[in-house]
Amino acid sequence: MNPSSRWRGWLVAGAIFLLGVAAGGAGMTWAGVHVFRQRMQNPASTRSMAERAAERIGADLTKSLQLSAAESAQVQAILDQSAVNLKAVRVQATTQAAAELRASTVRIARTLPVEKRREFYRLIAQRFGRLGLSAPEPEKEP
Repeated sequence: MNPSSRWRGWLVAGAIFLLGVAAGGAGMTWAGVHVFRQRMQNPASTRSMAERAAERIGADLTKSLQLSAAESAQVQAILDQSAVNLKAVRVQATTQAAAELRASTVRIARTLPVEKRREFYRLIAQRFGRLGLSAPEPEKEP
């Protein structure tokens, strides 16, 4: 095998590797944005990780501790209530995060000169749109 063909082989292998990394990164970015947008738009609609964990933990405890049906039901009821409480905390935190984003937008706009506010709100509308949220409305100029 001559040195030229060996070099080309390594070059092709490197290119394939880099394309794979780029495709994987792009796919994960898209998936992350999609999931984040879905959670921001409607945090209460999806089955939460806490609910799935409660089911897994309940099944694991029942098996590992050889719980009776009554014991298993009591443990599962506690885990289910905990999952509901955690979901409520997540919904509240998501609502507060969206409110803080809107409030910080208004605070930033107030510090900008009037001529820059329109462009600021246009940029912010794009960013809110990527999150799947409605953009804050510009304040009326005095």
